[in-house]
Amino acid sequence: MRRSVTFACVAASLLVLGACSGKKSEGGSAEANGTATADTNSTAPAPAASADAGAVASPKQGLWEMKISAANVPQPQVMSVCVGAPAPGANSFAPPPAAGQTCTKNAVTKTASGYDIDSECTANGMTVASKGTVSGDFSSDYKIDMSSKISGANVPAAAQQEMKTSIEAHYKGACPAAMKPGEVKRG
Repeated sequence: MRRSVTFACVAASLLVLGACSGKKSEGGSAEANGTATADTNSTAPAPAASADAGAVASPKQGLWEMKISAANVPQPQVMSVCVGAPAPGANSFAPPPAAGQTCTKNAVTKTASGYDIDSECTANGMTVASKGTVSGDFSSDYKIDMSSKISGANVPAAAQQEMKTSIEAHYKGACPAAMKPGEVKRG
């Protein structure tokens, strides 16, 4: 059960990054082969400084290594994400809802040190409410600190508690030829 809760929190965190689009690997889940396909039209590159002062910064295009730590989880998870070009007007930290998902909140607010995130999305009888902060230069490093609560009829009572998650992302360079934009690899 702890692994399911951890995976749910990691998925919620990646959702905030726009790295999850509800797509599944051939095995029917992101865990089937350690690789998931992500929607990089929502995640991607614009240098930290944008020509539009009101625009939300996006991670630079290329390979990002993410170290994901959650409270009460002894070992952080490490994932590599190939970030591609964003869709025009895309917001990396509040992507549009995936198919079958409804979001009643999906806000990103600019702060002196980065961004505040406030979202609440429901899919498959599960609601994830998240609040957090994003900081960094988005060209070499950024950090996300999130507090999420998962609730709903499909979630065991023991899992319906607040989880704190931290993601430290570091730019590693161009994506390998075998890794396409939107691909996420664990480990």
